[in-house]
Amino acid sequence: MRNGDFVQNKALFSFNAAECLRNAYFHNTCTLCIDLCPKDALLLVRNKLTLMGTECIECAACIGSCPTEALDIESFDPNAFTMTFQEQENKILSCQSNTPCLGVFDTPHYITMALQSDVAPRCDLSHCEGCRLNDGRTVEQAIRHKIVQSNDFLEHVGMEARSITIKETSDDEADSARRALFRTAWNTVHEVIRDNEEQEPAIMTRTLAGGKTALPLKYTLLKNSIKEHIGQFSTTHLEGVHPLFFNKRIDFEACTNCGDCIQFCPTEALFATSDRQGIIFKSGMCIGCGICDDICKSSAIGTEMGLDLVAVAFDRAEELVHYEMVMCHECRCPYPYKGGDPLCERCKTFHDNFETMFILAKDQ
Repeated sequence: MRNGDFVQNKALFSFNAAECLRNAYFHNTCTLCIDLCPKDALLLVRNKLTLMGTECIECAACIGSCPTEALDIESFDPNAFTMTFQEQENKILSCQSNTPCLGVFDTPHYITMALQSDVAPRCDLSHCEGCRLNDGRTVEQAIRHKIVQSNDFLEHVGMEARSITIKETSDDEADSARRALFRTAWNTVHEVIRDNEEQEPAIMTRTLAGGKTALPLKYTLLKNSIKEHIGQFSTTHLEGVHPLFFNKRIDFEACTNCGDCIQFCPTEALFATSDRQGIIFKSGMCIGCGICDDICKSSAIGTEMGLDLVAVAFDRAEELVHYEMVMCHECRCPYPYKGGDPLCERCKTFHDNFETMFILAKDQ
């Protein structure tokens, strides 16, 4: 651990347990990084994610999978690379030249690079087959899935010309690449990282002096890119449940205004109104972790179908629920009034279940 930050290190690679959804909320079931790690260096110990430093090879294949950016490698910053992609002459992303494993990027990175540059990135996956990191093709499939998600979004908003392309491998190239990879054994990724650090030092360091905000930086970069190019979109409306952007609703009758969803929201997408009698939601701050759905004892909060990218990009807030707080006539405690007799839920339940205990014999 370092400075009480709950950061575990293995040379260049680090894991911040305090920013991990799995560690922040006991019932969270995220295993994205665990599923991708080729060396089982990320394990659950007493239901807490733990970095096994002796196993980690610092390949960076897991970094892009983390929704809260709890994983980091000092020699390559995918956010800084994304911000400067439009200025780079080489628009090919390759683990053999300018990046570590392409698993270091997430879908927001690919979309941002495509929107910000006149030439969309071309992803070189020609070295995935036979790569020691790609056992069972797990890492490659994850990379391809993110690229497909990116292109689906770009196509939906009418930006097909900026779609990300993939460089595939021919049979001869695959054999050659496989032989080269096995000859270099476990040193390839580290050599690439060291070369990149010498060639592009500005890209390989964190660029934000103020530290992290509640919303992971990759989502902020995506929102800023959408904001900049939204005038070119053919539509800003997303139907149904989208894999990148999320909308919420709260059932007025079911909600007790307990505030648990606000307290446990990791990105402050949910917050209280100024009078503390309502709940506000910003779709542009939500990462879809599902903690609010799970923590709600009355199952009042859920997913709302569809949303508008204008609300996402410009952080427009929506009041999901608001109550008039009144004094309960029994316990004299304030509670969110929903009509009927002024009794809080606890007193009403007690009254309904035990009212017969207080009926005198003469009244029966």
